[in-house]
Amino acid sequence: MTSDAVLVSDPVFQLNVLLWALEDVPDITAVRPVLRTAGYELESLGRRLLLPADEPTVSALRDILGSADRSPCHPDLCIDNQDDPVTLVVELKSHGFSQDSSNVRQAVKLIVASHDLSASYAETQPRPGHVVYGTVGSDAARLAETLQGLSESVASQGVSSAPTATVGISIDDEGATLSTSRPSDLPAPAQRALQTPAAVLRRHGEDDIRPLYVIPWLPGIEGVQDPELQADGYRELTARIIVEAMAIVGQATVPTTLDITGAVLLSRATFGVFDRWLDADRRQFAAAATDVLAGTLQSLGCFQRQSRDAISLSLSSHDEQAEVVKLLEQAKPADKKANLEAAVNEAPKLFDEFSDFDTTLG
Repeated sequence: MTSDAVLVSDPVFQLNVLLWALEDVPDITAVRPVLRTAGYELESLGRRLLLPADEPTVSALRDILGSADRSPCHPDLCIDNQDDPVTLVVELKSHGFSQDSSNVRQAVKLIVASHDLSASYAETQPRPGHVVYGTVGSDAARLAETLQGLSESVASQGVSSAPTATVGISIDDEGATLSTSRPSDLPAPAQRALQTPAAVLRRHGEDDIRPLYVIPWLPGIEGVQDPELQADGYRELTARIIVEAMAIVGQATVPTTLDITGAVLLSRATFGVFDRWLDADRRQFAAAATDVLAGTLQSLGCFQRQSRDAISLSLSSHDEQAEVVKLLEQAKPADKKANLEAAVNEAPKLFDEFSDFDTTLG
């Protein structure tokens, strides 16, 4: 079983802890949705945030970062509150970082872009943002100091900056916990939710603390994730894609033609969270899911690949329907030559057009 130290710094585990903290689940489960209880809901993953084009901002970026690059930034999550106008702009990091780190470029951009998110949301009224970094609990306090220093650097240039805060992610005897050493840095609803450490995933003895992941695998983290955890993620998400495809085919009324997209499969496999995935790698994600299904069914005469994100199945009889279901049942999600790992590793064939997308997790 993966050690707690490896797990708590894993980008997929960190993301899922936050997602479960936002889920609407009953109290009888092992999940305690502390952020949902405080009125927070997931707005998006990977939203594109725009930076202002005014001269003071451009000059500040040049002075602080050595470059006037205004390319958009893509935080891991944006979280809204039904009773508070401030949007939490959340970025997750395996570990903290100092002002000498390459992560500073992204942090400064988030601080600048999040002061007013209205342009990024195509809104006319101001939308204030609050930058929140999540990282391992032992690094959270030092990271808070780093972010405060960066925010002060931005303000010293005469540019408005978003407030910043950090949330620590820890695993202890109670479970997977969210906490902050500086509650006053957070907006009021988050302050109340994290006034004391809050266990999101309750632990039962020595059981594996990992829950049923909302998102078991993420594009763009190859090479930065523990190999065992990465293999688990590939297998789990591949299995879910296959199960959802079986459900679509098995419930169809024949004769019929089914048009199945990777986006639909991922939406069902991630409990609807994929619908809020806004980053450029959304297409990469969907194409990989479609490729898994295509690899399983490509030998069938009723199969046709419509596009990178869609296949078509022409089912003329119950026998043909049963044949498709049987092939799907025989799929091997753990097989590295047939699951999502194979789709990802087909990179120049599959992912050429995504070679420059911005990876934010890790």
